Amino acid sequence: MTVELSSSFSSEDWPNLKTSKDKKQIITVLRHRYEERYFAPFENNDSKHGFSMMAISCLVIESLCSLLKGWDQTDDKGAIVFEDFFSNSKYLTVFSGHGAEFYSHIRCGILHQAETTGGWKIRRASGSLLFSENEKIIHATKFMNALKNEFDYILETLEKEEFDSRLWMNVITKIDYLVLNCG
Repeated sequence: MTVELSSSFSSEDWPNLKTSKDKKQIITVLRHRYEERYFAPFENNDSKHGFSMMAISCLVIESLCSLLKGWDQTDDKGAIVFEDFFSNSKYLTVFSGHGAEFYSHIRCGILHQAETTGGWKIRRASGSLLFSENEKIIHATKFMNALKNEFDYILETLEKEEFDSRLWMNVITKIDYLVLNCG
C-alpha cells in the first residue's frame, strides 16, 4: 500500500531515494512534509487559534526529536524529549530548563486534558514576549515562527553534513520507520 509522506512523495518512492543518497531531494521531501502538515495551515489563516498552534508545535517537536535521534517513537521518553530539544535549540533557548514543565503543562495538558495546566497560558496578544517566564505565558504565533526557524536550521545543518554522518543515519532510520509504519 502506498502512503503519501508529502503531496509530492510516497512511501513507494523511498527505497530509490534512499539508495540514491540524494541529500537535496530528501531535504526537499522533509520540507514539503513539515510545511504541508504542520506550518502552512497556520500561515495567513484568520481562524487559527493559539491552542491548536501549540498542539501542533508539540507534535513537531516530538517529530523532529525522533527524526534527529533516529527513534521509532517517543512515547517512553516524556519530558526528556522537550528538555533535550530546548537545550539544543537555536531559536527556542528561552525554554531551556523548562522542558519538563513544558512537557507536563503544555504538551500533556493539551493532549490529555484539552487545556494547559499548572498555571501555564497560551496567548497571541500583539507585543507579547515569546515566553513570559514569571507569568508562564507562551505567545503561540511567535513560538510557531521560532519552531519554523528551528526546522529550517535543522535542514541547513543536514545540507552541510556528510550523508554517512550520525545525523543522516538517524534521519534515514526515522524515515525507514515512517515507511515501515505505512505498510
